[in-house]
Amino acid sequence: MPSRPAACCLTALLALPALVSHSASASPSAEEPKLRVLVVTGGHDYDVPAFQRLFASDAGLAPVHEAHPKALETLTSPAARGFDAVVLYDFDRPIAEDQKARYAALVRGGMGVVALHHSLANYRDWPEYDRIIGGEFFLTKRVEGGVEKGPSGVRHGVDIPVEVADRDHFITRGLADFTIHDETYKDFHVDPGAHVLLRTRHPDSGPVLMWTVPYGKARVVYLQLGHDDGAYSLASYRTLVTRAIRWVARRAPEDAKAAPIFDGKGLSGWRAEGKARFAVEDGVLVGRQGPGGEAGDLLTEAEVSDFELEVTWAMDWPGNSGVWFRYQSPERAYQADVLEWKNPVCWSGSLYCSGKMFLSTNADPTIVRKDGWNVFVVRAVKDRIQVWLNGRKVSDVQDSSSARGRIGLQVHAGKEFERMAIRIADARLRRIEG
Repeated sequence: MPSRPAACCLTALLALPALVSHSASASPSAEEPKLRVLVVTGGHDYDVPAFQRLFASDAGLAPVHEAHPKALETLTSPAARGFDAVVLYDFDRPIAEDQKARYAALVRGGMGVVALHHSLANYRDWPEYDRIIGGEFFLTKRVEGGVEKGPSGVRHGVDIPVEVADRDHFITRGLADFTIHDETYKDFHVDPGAHVLLRTRHPDSGPVLMWTVPYGKARVVYLQLGHDDGAYSLASYRTLVTRAIRWVARRAPEDAKAAPIFDGKGLSGWRAEGKARFAVEDGVLVGRQGPGGEAGDLLTEAEVSDFELEVTWAMDWPGNSGVWFRYQSPERAYQADVLEWKNPVCWSGSLYCSGKMFLSTNADPTIVRKDGWNVFVVRAVKDRIQVWLNGRKVSDVQDSSSARGRIGLQVHAGKEFERMAIRIADARLRRIEG
């Protein structure tokens, strides 16, 4: 928290939970260019014609199907930047060290990824891949907490009841619960901070079937379903896959209304106050303490009143930071916190107001991806302020302390935070008029 009276640090960021009304259809408009999608396969048998029909059924997609090793060569070459999104349907492939670095850089730089089914078990010698997609399927035994655990389970030919966990997200909006005849996975890992879209209660399946995670500038979706044509040809499954592609490619209708406020190149449109250091490193905005552990803020030059803000962030801990909004002065502003606070006990996503301390607190540390990227959504309309962290609402309050102001990033003072680095990969704003 800031050293100012009752000031608190924060990094308010977001994962827009479909807050703009629009048609549930995923069909493109006549003017919208087709999405060029690299569909990656290899390492696992599948019904090739049926799988390819899934993508051909959507006139808005221009799929390019490539199998390994060619697909991996494309993904780790400059040619990958010619695609709008990548779909992964590959399995247990080897990958060289230089390819790992280029693959991660591609995604971190903003390439949207939709990972399907057995791709959860890919690249077993590359832990970063598990962080990219937010989960892991265990092909062999492993030891966790001194206890030996077996490999993940598989059962083919199961009628799986699917429940929509988030009915507001673009990918699932308007979709009813359904049953699919498919293959279950069990005892696989899901990042606790993942934004869950689909669940099941089937005893032979893990409870989570679909989730999203951020990775740098990129949106990433994993869908466990999809073993054969029993899934590919199901209308609900096709809807999930094609909407997921549009969402990771930022072609959802609400994305057209959001404008970046950080261009990934420099600090144009921003102004630093105080002694903290702010710089752009590999396309990411990074804030650190100034000489002697001094604090500071980086604030937009423009003011905004009613808005939705989406910010993707990560923290080098221990740290104390946050995102200011409706900032008029240190004494009149709100902040979505990025912190670990002891009194009262609260975690990132807590909402601070100058002069009033915390308006609401996040008491669940598992929502925070401490070693990864996180998304905050901040929505401020008139006197109602809402904050989502990784798809889960953590604040919903009414307060009229400040009606408009600047957006900013705060770096807190304190020797205990001297190694802190707050990283902002992406920040997008949608103004709400009226």
